Amino acid sequence: MAEDIRDRAADALLALIPLYYKNVMRQRHASTGVQVAQIHTLGVLIKCESMPMSEIGSRLYISRPYMTRLADLMIADGLVERRPDPADRRVINLAITEKGKKFLKQSITWFKKDLKESLTGLDDHDVGKLCIALEDVYQILTKLQLG
Repeated sequence: MAEDIRDRAADALLALIPLYYKNVMRQRHASTGVQVAQIHTLGVLIKCESMPMSEIGSRLYISRPYMTRLADLMIADGLVERRPDPADRRVINLAITEKGKKFLKQSITWFKKDLKESLTGLDDHDVGKLCIALEDVYQILTKLQLG
């Protein structure tokens, strides 16, 4: 029984990922993969002063070559900057800039506004159930964090 419920939970989580990207990230916002990756990268960096590109890539499942390209684009846009690691000169960290913080805040505000508008197609009962379910999922998934 325990294995069956774990299997069902894994299937449900895997089914949510493409649904999320189809209905939330791509259709609703017409975001490109680069824009989404930028927002995710800034979201990681807002929590840390700076972090090695390899660590960001690892957390976001971004390959090293793509992470380098993404970092170059974000540096050119002024969203992040390279900083040498004080503990190891061989390591280059990325740090979010003030422009990056503003961009992230604006993006979150825009996404939230758009998501709220998309929820108008649901009745209050369904929105309430969705809210409770998502809050529960968030609480449970935070228990899985390994690092």
